[in-house]
Amino acid sequence: MAALDNSQMVSATQTVMGITSDTFGQNGMIGGRTAGGGHNENDPQDGESGGCRPSITRSFNLDTSHKDSLIYSGTISIDYGNGTTCTDSIHIRTGKITDAFVYILSYKDSLQFSSTETITFDGFHKDTVQVDGTIIIASSSSGPSSVEAKDAKITYKDGTFASWQGTLIYHYEKGEDRHWSGSTIKVTGSLSGTTRSGSNFTATITKELVYQYGCFDKHKFTPVSGTIQVVAGGVTSMVDYGDGTCHATFTITTDGVTTVHTIG
Repeated sequence: MAALDNSQMVSATQTVMGITSDTFGQNGMIGGRTAGGGHNENDPQDGESGGCRPSITRSFNLDTSHKDSLIYSGTISIDYGNGTTCTDSIHIRTGKITDAFVYILSYKDSLQFSSTETITFDGFHKDTVQVDGTIIIASSSSGPSSVEAKDAKITYKDGTFASWQGTLIYHYEKGEDRHWSGSTIKVTGSLSGTTRSGSNFTATITKELVYQYGCFDKHKFTPVSGTIQVVAGGVTSMVDYGDGTCHATFTITTDGVTTVHTIG
């Protein structure tokens, strides 16, 4: 259960980063993780989004008082309302995501950028689950993105929930063409929290998770390799996402017993 909950936590984080990344790109703020976000979460052909069309509101401030830099700050709110704009009755989103950001462009030697985003949720549901908490993303043109979860929680349809905190590091590697073919996301780091059954757990990525773009859906990243060690109640499990080839399953091994699960 802890291993399954952890996979949901990583998936939820990835989904939220994709939504906010695409919105930043649509507003002309590209670079770093936004350039690596890859797919269009609001594309009606994207099975993940269900063709939902949120209402997006923005507030931007531009500070030009610094000699060698421009500083953008403000908020972007992505409001799915009650989900009536979703064309797919199964894959729907409701509620609101707000991203408060500071984005700095520096021109001292060459064009560089750094950014900090604080993402919060207001009744946000993806399909039948609700996501709460705060996600803080720090990015720069000279390194990977740091993604810190604070008091994050997934609440399921039956009322049970899993909560977590911790930091994941995202490395984006762009493919060779504009359609993101060959692009990957590599993830390291660790999380800790509480499972749906109330057990405390820790999850450590022991071999970097690799997400490949376009394995089964041309608009999605899918995990294709990497391992996570999950410890809960004194019991250790190993989650294995495979050998790097496109596949639709991952395995969990506990006490010498391996079970196979479907990605998604």
